[in-house]
Amino acid sequence: MFDEQGAAARILVHPPEDLPYKVVVAYLDKCRQGVQAFKDGIERFDFDFAGMYGHRMKGSGGAYGFPQLSEIGASIEEAADARNGNALRNCATTLEAHLDSVEVVEI
Repeated sequence: MFDEQGAAARILVHPPEDLPYKVVVAYLDKCRQGVQAFKDGIERFDFDFAGMYGHRMKGSGGAYGFPQLSEIGASIEEAADARNGNALRNCATTLEAHLDSVEVVEI
């Protein structure tokens, strides 16, 4: 996920045809804002919260044009179901890196 200079590679995402650009950008912003709550939940060992967080992301990511978010959400849900804090921390790192690299581009 890094370019030749070591910077995070940009992932350009076009909004689905049935969703306005602003709606997709707002969804992505909401995902970015929710990461800290997710990480706080992990530190509280709130596996139920983490599972719901992952489940929502798994279901909504693809609908908004972010299939990788759906995959990450599925991994979060699986780790929460297994009550695996280390796996959840790894998911949080992956999620943050992905969200930092995604950019929505207007068609």
